[in-house]
Amino acid sequence: MKTILVEDPMSESGYKEMVFDLPLNRASGNMYKWVSHTWNPVKGICPHGCQYCNMNNLLLDKYKPILVDDEFRRNLDEAKVLFVGDSIDLFSEAVPMGWIMKVLDHCTMFNDERPEKGHISFLFMSKNPAGMLKYAAHRVFKHAIAATTIESNRHYPEYMGNTHKPEERVEPMAKLSEMGIYTMVSLEPLMDFDLEELVDLIKRCEPKRVVIGKNSNRQISVPEPPAEKVKLLCAELGKFTKVFVMENAREWYDKNIATIS
Repeated sequence: MKTILVEDPMSESGYKEMVFDLPLNRASGNMYKWVSHTWNPVKGICPHGCQYCNMNNLLLDKYKPILVDDEFRRNLDEAKVLFVGDSIDLFSEAVPMGWIMKVLDHCTMFNDERPEKGHISFLFMSKNPAGMLKYAAHRVFKHAIAATTIESNRHYPEYMGNTHKPEERVEPMAKLSEMGIYTMVSLEPLMDFDLEELVDLIKRCEPKRVVIGKNSNRQISVPEPPAEKVKLLCAELGKFTKVFVMENAREWYDKNIATIS
């Protein structure tokens, strides 16, 4: 349990005590090794509708996105790197601005209160980085990773659902990077691609790291590239950024180019 004093103009002292008595969920499954915990204050079916998403199987009672008040009782202080919204795209057009601001303010409150212990790093991942860009001036992004997914340079609507096309995710990512925000591109699940075109898309995002992974949803198959083609991709990406390969894609791993993530 943790308590924090926050400003409250309605109280006599000008402050009120907030109690955080729920633990965070530890990262598990096919998650980045460097992510310690996950937090999902907005829940429901992600509006993007990507066919390969494992959440399609987990959310048996499908419902529109909702803001879960009890999630704001979570003690974020437990985390070192916190993936915020790993079960839904927080910055999708279906999530109201007020909800997003409440989540970002909540994250910042914990960092404001603990500078002597080292800041929490927050991972925000969105297939609508243009939506994330709207909040880039928020103080939370001083200690955050802004990430997007680019599965291929090709558009596969039968797998990617109603997300923005991969090339449409590039410009806002480049702008986030220009603002000094730590950026990352996830190629997961990586689908068959055209080498030069995909390298160009990723390079334009100016990512500090790129993570490559395979489809982990056993109920659906995606058009995967051959291993040798992926190793060529890793070699090209390694010329301008750090490349990490997920555990589920060891066959694509080259110790001279990438690191297991």
